[in-house]
Amino acid sequence: MLLTPGMAAFDMDGTLLNEASQMSKGNREALFKLQETGCKLVLSTGRMFGSAQIPIDSFPFDGYVCSNGAALYEKDGTLIRRYSLAKEMVIGAIHALRQDSEPVYYEMHDTNSNRWMVQEDRDRLEPIIEQGTSLEGVSMRRFALYRLAKVAPLEEMLKNIETGEAEIVKFFIWESDAKRLKWIADQFAPWKSQISITSSGSTNIEINSHGVSKWEGLQHFCQLWGIAPEKVMAFGDAENDREALTEAGYSVAMENASSKIKEIAKFVAPHHNEDGVAQFIWKHVLGETPSR
Repeated sequence: MLLTPGMAAFDMDGTLLNEASQMSKGNREALFKLQETGCKLVLSTGRMFGSAQIPIDSFPFDGYVCSNGAALYEKDGTLIRRYSLAKEMVIGAIHALRQDSEPVYYEMHDTNSNRWMVQEDRDRLEPIIEQGTSLEGVSMRRFALYRLAKVAPLEEMLKNIETGEAEIVKFFIWESDAKRLKWIADQFAPWKSQISITSSGSTNIEINSHGVSKWEGLQHFCQLWGIAPEKVMAFGDAENDREALTEAGYSVAMENASSKIKEIAKFVAPHHNEDGVAQFIWKHVLGETPSR
């Protein structure tokens, strides 16, 4: 029996995108066919809206759940809802992360799709990242450091946060050492009632406002379009997909997901490097063979 979703939500990295961070022709074709059936398509990602647009190459999604649900956008890119981190929490966390002699790689994402870094911390990180070619994610960190990040001196950054010029919705932190990553997470303990901590991989943590999740973001679109949760198909591979894979009627984990994530999903799709999303859609929803 074929599945009949009213809405399909797609995580990006490790799910809809391949290891080169590209949306393949096969996945693109399957999504177009699914959309033609009347199913609403939503991008559900930890990425900011701006960085989410790069790999999808103008694909016409019907809505966007970005920054793990902290920022929601209409299909034309209009910001319709945001959940910002409290100013005092952001400022306190910056000071906490800067207290160790070894620099922490952290970014602060705002409602305008900017990745903010403190100039003094960026300067301390630069030689470490240049030397750490064997670390997981180092190429992405280097790319973010030199190409994506907006940088401001500490005092200016703190002022921008205090005045609201920089409205922060997410902390994103990279660290390859598990013990040090736990130490970093512990620095947010004073604000545990105000935040949610998740991750999109084994070497990062992501901090959002309490209660924010991709699933909560998807609920906005369920209400907007009158779609019941049991008619939502959610694809994902990481901890920041946990709520969506737990609550969606049709939950699909990728083969490359951890065993813990696959255990909570009702279905498992092939590997993200094998057009796993497309294979699943053709077989279980469309019941057709893709044109080649």
